[in-house]
Amino acid sequence: MTERIYDAGVDLLVERGYAGATVAAVAARAGCGTQSIYRRFVNRDEMLLAAIEARCVIPPLRNSGRTLDDLLVMLEPGGRRGAQRYRSLLGSALALEAERHPEFLMAFRRGFVWPLRKNVESVLMRAVRRGELRDDVDVSLVADLLLGFSSSRFWSGGDFGDGLVREAVEVVLAGVRVR
Repeated sequence: MTERIYDAGVDLLVERGYAGATVAAVAARAGCGTQSIYRRFVNRDEMLLAAIEARCVIPPLRNSGRTLDDLLVMLEPGGRRGAQRYRSLLGSALALEAERHPEFLMAFRRGFVWPLRKNVESVLMRAVRRGELRDDVDVSLVADLLLGFSSSRFWSGGDFGDGLVREAVEVVLAGVRVR
């Protein structure tokens, strides 16, 4: 039941924003009564924060020794309902609510954005230490380029067609490889 509540809470945040993600709406979408929710959570905010944290799981950090492969695990759009699209929609919904409910955007940043960024930077730092990437590369800037690609693609209405993420990562890495 808790899993259905999490799914319903995040889906309603994406579809209707904070105002539409009421306990009653979440209960109806999850197929349970409001009392089922109140037995698990003190109030709507606690329920929605828990849902954000449960559903915004970052892709695993790998160390295969292949920078491209390790980055693709984190950046490919696959996964549950197209993970990149889903997270982009949720991030957008939370950004719209940031002024009135900054704690939701902060939970998304803490639970997903910052850990994902840290993992991307870790993969890049390993590549620098292995001598694959230049030692003067600004890994933070490269992370911006890699992470910004999916947001730009999403907001421009483009799809993530077969091999597109791989191609984008290869282009960015080509610019910072040791020559």
